[in-house]
Amino acid sequence: MKKSILLLVLFAGLTASVTAQSLRQTEKIDDNQVPVEIQKAFQKDFGKIPDDGYWTASFTVEHNGARSVAKPLSYTYHKKNKNEKIEVRYTVDGKLDFAKGLERSKEPNS
Repeated sequence: MKKSILLLVLFAGLTASVTAQSLRQTEKIDDNQVPVEIQKAFQKDFGKIPDDGYWTASFTVEHNGARSVAKPLSYTYHKKNKNEKIEVRYTVDGKLDFAKGLERSKEPNS
């Protein structure tokens, strides 16, 4: 009997810890879903956003009881064709995290 109760308590604890963990996901998003701060940072760093590319958002989903909350981690611009591959990633606060395939605009000396 004691073993059954102990197993039940362990199973309940394991189930609670697994469901409480956040899941990291990446999904393709529309241009209008990219925060203005991220778009402005891209334009400041590289100029006009190239056509024919797409944005993805990486985020975690945290479960809090019956509620699920998505918290963004980064936004990435992608463009691929035969001649070029562009990938530019920004943190949620608009800081450039990674860039491949585009040259950064020259900043004027301060």
